[in-house]
Order: sequence, then structure tokens, then C-alpha cells
Amino acid sequence: MKAIILRPLFLLFFVFILTSFDDPYRIKRTSDKNFRYEFYTTDKKTTPNKNKIYYWFKGGLIHEAQGGITGDLLDQKFIKMYHTNQLAEQGRFKKGVKVGVWKTWYQNGILATMQNWNNGLRSGPYLHYDQSGALVETGSFRSNLKNGKWINLENRDTITYKKGEIIKQKETFTKSEKYRIKQENTKTEKAKNIEKELEATSDAMKLADYKAKAKEEKVIAREKAEKEKEVKTATKKTERAAKKAVKEQAKNEPKKDSKIITFFNNLFKKKDKTLK
Repeated sequence: MKAIILRPLFLLFFVFILTSFDDPYRIKRTSDKNFRYEFYTTDKKTTPNKNKIYYWFKGGLIHEAQGGITGDLLDQKFIKMYHTNQLAEQGRFKKGVKVGVWKTWYQNGILATMQNWNNGLRSGPYLHYDQSGALVETGSFRSNLKNGKWINLENRDTITYKKGEIIKQKETFTKSEKYRIKQENTKTEKAKNIEKELEATSDAMKLADYKAKAKEEKVIAREKAEKEKEVKTATKKTERAAKKAVKEQAKNEPKKDSKIITFFNNLFKKKDKTLK
């Protein structure tokens, strides 16, 4: 009876053990000049999302791209190490995208960053430390966009984001600062008014100069037209006088006999010569 009860319990325990630990025979290893990698892959298919970054293994290398896949998707536990065996990055993948908490370390073993991922998108708190372990920046992501207050402890600067956009904070001033700003604004306004007046005066002077030049050009054009008119009139008078003189000369000159009269006159002259 006890054996019958223990057998299913043993089977359940064995199944739990198998599902709780990654299969060491499926782990893949590769390296480059800076790091060594240990990871798992899956042959399960997925439909890429254009807004997510996917990681896959092909040709002995790990690749990544936004909205695209061309190899075996990274899946489950992922470890990246320096060649000194110091841990550099650790996290988990699910069908090629990051999930859960991801951490990075400096070569001296100090934690560098910590970020939570939700189905390939940064989500939740983000922490950044310097190489001595002091916190230098903290903030939060929502759907892969900065959201809420981001504090930079090195610069002592705080910026508030909403859906990745910076929200401008209203500045608060003391009475003395308000008075100083008011005086500066008054000076600036006066300077602008003076500048406008100078520009208006300069523009009026330019306009007057343009009008004077236009008037002068108009007078010159009118005088030129009058001179041309006088020359034309004088030329016409000269031509008319010349024509009149030619006519008068033609009247005073004796009229020439026509060819017929000249012919008969010559004929009679010959007869007269023969009679003599």
C-alpha cells in the first residue's frame, strides 16, 4: 500500500525536478573579443512586433533587431561574462524578447544597472550605479518610455517625464527674484521699444530717400522727353522749310519744253538751214 502511494509522489517529484532546472545539454556557448555567452534557444515561432527588439542565434553569433527575426530565438536564462569570468549581464528571454529583471555589472564586480522587462518592453524602476557602487541615476519606464521623475544624483538634477516627453516644471520664485525679473523684463521691453522706434525712423528715412530719388528720376525723364520733343519739332520745321525752298526754286526756274516740242523745234531749225 505504501509503495502504491509513494510511486506517484516520486513521479511528481521527478517531473518537478525536470521542469525546475534547465537542461544542461541544450545550453549554447559562444564568445567574441570582449565577452563569453551562455544561453538557450527555442525553435518555437512567433510573430514579430515592430516596436520590440528580438534576439536570436545564427552562424555562431547572437544577433538583435527591432521587429525582425532570422534565426533561432533566445529563450530562458541568459548569461554574459567578461573573459575574466566576472559576470557582465544576466537575465531571461522568452521567445526572443527580454522578460523579468535584467542586471549588468562592471568588470570589478560592482552592479551597474538593474531594469525590469515586460514582454520585450522596459517596465518599472531603473537603477544605475557608478563603479564604486553609489547610485547615480534612478527612474521608471512604462511601455518602454520614460515616465515619472528621473533623478540624476551626480548632477543633482530632476526631470519629470510623461510617456517619454519631458514635462516642464513651474518655477517658484521669491519676492526679490520676482522683483528682479520684473525689472529685467521692463528693461528688455524698453530696449525693444527703442529698437522699434529706431527701425521706424530708419525706415522713414529710407522711404523719404526712395521718394526723393523717384521724384528726381521723374523730373529727369520729363526733361529728357521735352528735349526729344523739341528736337523732333525743330527737325520737322527744318524739313518743311527745305521742302518749301525746293518748291520756290522750282517755280522760278524756266519750264523745260516737252520732248515733242523740242523735236519739232529742231526739225524747223533744220528746214530753215536748208532753205538758206
